[in-house]
Amino acid sequence: MEVNYESTEYKIIYATIKLLDNYGLNGTTTRKIASEAGVSEVTIFRKFKTKKNLLNVAKNFYYDDFLKKVDEIFEFDDNTDLREYLINVWKKSVALTDEDLNIMKIAIEELREIPFEDKVLPKFANKILYKLTQFFKLQMKKGKIREINPNVGALNILGIILEGIIIWKIYLKEPQGNVDSYLDDFLDIFFNGILI
Repeated sequence: MEVNYESTEYKIIYATIKLLDNYGLNGTTTRKIASEAGVSEVTIFRKFKTKKNLLNVAKNFYYDDFLKKVDEIFEFDDNTDLREYLINVWKKSVALTDEDLNIMKIAIEELREIPFEDKVLPKFANKILYKLTQFFKLQMKKGKIREINPNVGALNILGIILEGIIIWKIYLKEPQGNVDSYLDDFLDIFFNGILI
C-alpha cells in the first residue's frame, strides 16, 4: 500500500499511535487526537466513522509496517550461518527505534483490554516463532545442529529478544554489563548448555 505521509488520514493515524503510546487506550480521546493531528474532531469522524475504527486502522497500519521490519530482521537463506544469524537477529531487534516500538508498547497495554484474537503481541510473537522454527529446521536438515524440537529452540530465542525489546528498550532497564557480552554469554549457554 502506497502511503501519502502528507495526507490527513496519515496525520490522524500518526497522532493516534503517538497518543496511544503516551496515554494508553483509555486516555487517548478523539479531542486529543484532533489537536495532535491539527484537524477537527469532525474530520476524524468523517474519515474514520468511530474512535474504535480509527484505533483499529492505526494499530493495523503500524502493525503491518512493524511486521515488514520483523520479516527483514529474521530473513535467512540456505547459506546463513547459525551463529551470525542469531547475532544479527539480536542486534537488529535491539536496534529498533522508539517509533518502531510504539506498536509493541500499545500491544503490552492492550493485553488487559481487548479480546485475545485482536491483540498485536501474539501475532508478532507467532510471526517470529514461525521464522525461527523454519530456520532451525533448515539447520537440522543441513546437519549444522543436532535434532531438537525447533519450536523450543525458537521459543528460547524469542524470549531473549523480547527481553531486549520489552525490558531494555520499552521499560529502559539496562542489562548488567555490556550488551555484547550478554549476547555472547547467552549464545555460549544456548550452544554449549550448562552441564560440565
